[in-house]
Amino acid sequence: MKKVLIIGFGDIGKRVSLELPDHQIIGVSRNAPKPMPNLEFIQWDWFGEENLAISSTEISAVILVPKPATSDLDGYKAGFMQASKRIMTLINKSLNYERLILISSTRVYGKNNGRNIDESSNPMPDDEQGKIILDYEQSVSQHSQVSPLILRPSGLYDPKEHWIQKHVNSFDGNKRSLGYAEANMFSRANLARVIGNYIKLNSPDSSSGPLICSEPARSYQQIFDSLCPDQLMEDFFHVSDQQGKTFNPQKLIESGLMR
Repeated sequence: MKKVLIIGFGDIGKRVSLELPDHQIIGVSRNAPKPMPNLEFIQWDWFGEENLAISSTEISAVILVPKPATSDLDGYKAGFMQASKRIMTLINKSLNYERLILISSTRVYGKNNGRNIDESSNPMPDDEQGKIILDYEQSVSQHSQVSPLILRPSGLYDPKEHWIQKHVNSFDGNKRSLGYAEANMFSRANLARVIGNYIKLNSPDSSSGPLICSEPARSYQQIFDSLCPDQLMEDFFHVSDQQGKTFNPQKLIESGLMR
């Protein structure tokens, strides 16, 4: 049975485990999840504990799912840079792995990238958090045993628990301001499918480098109307008419990883 190591095991890790029922999943996180048939869980805090004890040294794939410790710059530096450097040092010292998957973000692309961004677009983050995420990608790629697949999803969401619906359901009278008229999104289920299909590939070299994971941009008005057809958007949100960046998912489509 092939073994997959997921560091930062959470919602995405659970979904990937369901996509790979014939693989043994080794999930690493500070918080213990509910038991799953193919999951071996290791409770580990990469900020406090020295060693990561893994029962097997031969790993089919490593998936790195970083998370900022807090939303400020120090939290991003800790969650992306400090944690990933420590993790790569530990796994390179004790493990052999065939493929590495990094979860990143389209935040590495800034406003100056314009619209219809694809993988040929040069990342130009326009905030410090985006710069930190790009530095994380480059640092891990430099220290990896293999050429990693870098997944850059936009606006991860669960259609069953969309944040717009949550805001409406728990509305306290304070409208939320939306900076742009459109949203770039990618469902958590589809991200897990992409990861699962990549791990199932016979050749890990068939896809590597950055891969944008995004649906075509949709207006917030369209999204709101589909979620809350009996409500008025302006009752809950301050709506902008400013256009933002959009992403071209052609490479993802051609990869076959969404099948």
